[in-house]
Amino acid sequence: MMQSNWENAYYKRQFEMMTSKSNYPESSFFEKEVLLLLEQVGRPFTTVLELGAGRGEIANGLARQNKDIVTVELVEEICEYAKKHAHPNVQVICDDFYTVKLNGDFDLILYLDGFGVGNDDDQLLLLQLLLLQRIYNWLSDDGYALIDIYQPLYWQKVAGKEMYPFGTKDIIRKYDYDEGENRMTDTWWESGQENDSITQSLACYSPEQIYALCETAGLQITAYYPSGAMDFEKGDYQKVTALDECLS
Repeated sequence: MMQSNWENAYYKRQFEMMTSKSNYPESSFFEKEVLLLLEQVGRPFTTVLELGAGRGEIANGLARQNKDIVTVELVEEICEYAKKHAHPNVQVICDDFYTVKLNGDFDLILYLDGFGVGNDDDQLLLLQLLLLQRIYNWLSDDGYALIDIYQPLYWQKVAGKEMYPFGTKDIIRKYDYDEGENRMTDTWWESGQENDSITQSLACYSPEQIYALCETAGLQITAYYPSGAMDFEKGDYQKVTALDECLS
């Protein structure tokens, strides 16, 4: 496996926190996300590859739109859940997307919430380029990739913010930012157990850095889609933001 050490433990524990207490967004949330993805793609497509697909809600939503989906997920327990709840048009593969062997070309490749894994500075850029090159090779001739990449200015702004991600106080979440490494951190713990926390750490990239990475990998950027931003002062999520204010 070419990823660093925290991914499996983090995503497994996060999955357990969500499912054990039914702390997960309603299905309508994912249906809206699927409609947004269809709008962003803006043209017909049939075959989809989703990397880091988690429980498979996006994949299942796309399958209900008559798409054929292959998902790749690292954590075995999450894969088992995804397979149990998969739409017939969804094939779930439990593997590392840096090394998995896939057959066929895909009209659309999705990588949502996860780009920038890896903690070794000397290898991080090479890992990101390797993944982008693999995405390039998996795409059909006129294929399209939607990649969710965190934007550093937002994460600098929200560093130190704590929240209750599910509305109750049993689980706490804290954002932070490592200025030296240009990485966001996302830490979760159960109330009263801060010493038993889990942390996700992802490299952040400016639009200029993203352009350079994609160019090196042979990918051509056709559009940037700002994902919105949380206004912690007002306590609401802004769906429309400028590119230099969005979280990704």
